[in-house]
Amino acid sequence: MDILTLNHVSYTYGRGTPFCVDALRDVSVGFEKGKITGLIGHTGSGKSTLVQMLNGLLKPDEGQVLLDGADIWEKPKEIRSVRFRVGLVMQYPEYQLFDETVRADIGFALRNMGTPKEEIDERVREVAGFVGIGEDLLNKSPFDLSGGQKRRVAIAGVLAMQPEVLVLDEPAAGLDPRGRREILGGLCKYREKNHASIILVSHSMEDMAAYCDNVVVMRGAELFAQGTTVEVFARAEELQKVGLDTPQISHVAAKLREAGIPLEGELYTVDGVAEAVLKLLRGEGKA
Repeated sequence: MDILTLNHVSYTYGRGTPFCVDALRDVSVGFEKGKITGLIGHTGSGKSTLVQMLNGLLKPDEGQVLLDGADIWEKPKEIRSVRFRVGLVMQYPEYQLFDETVRADIGFALRNMGTPKEEIDERVREVAGFVGIGEDLLNKSPFDLSGGQKRRVAIAGVLAMQPEVLVLDEPAAGLDPRGRREILGGLCKYREKNHASIILVSHSMEDMAAYCDNVVVMRGAELFAQGTTVEVFARAEELQKVGLDTPQISHVAAKLREAGIPLEGELYTVDGVAEAVLKLLRGEGKA
């Protein structure tokens, strides 16, 4: 079952002017409830426009955006409530920090929602844990933190609202491998505890392979492919023909297969390739 659906959505920047540019053309795609869906595509493919449609920052020129089957623009005056249900973390969200302390910044949206102080305190501590912010940092100024810590605080501020759907545009961009693992791993824990749905935009095919259940591929303002992670990365040749790469480990697996080693299974993650090799060593693979 899909929690969010785009139904024949089109959007043009500068519509009616000589400088108009199609950002989305007749896009129909669903995002499955309770799953992590990766969204990939080149710069200019329509990814950022698409994610801004999901919580009403942009309104389609044509088509519908459905949240739990209901058009989010049916009652335009209630679009604010949609933004509490669909939390959006834009790229480099740390530039949006402004409050005196980390604790206050994370709890800002909750105060605007009228959440009781005791509940705010509890949620702030909980989501800080998800993103790896210790209690010793909660009373510090966010401007005294490192870049990676600021990113975590900004993400925690959206998590604190407990959105049903969390949309993140390159949440781990610019971070080292450890920072990427901690943030993306924390998001997985949030999803499991809150039964949330996550839509993750990333240029990292490794992140897509490691964390996503499903993948949506955009190309030139249109939907190019969608399916489970296994299904999409099985189309490696098609992806490469349109200039999209696949995880590095999948190239290693392909070379091994070309050399006559009959690997089988999910050959787009390190764990998947390792399991395929172990099966061969145990005599469980093809002879």
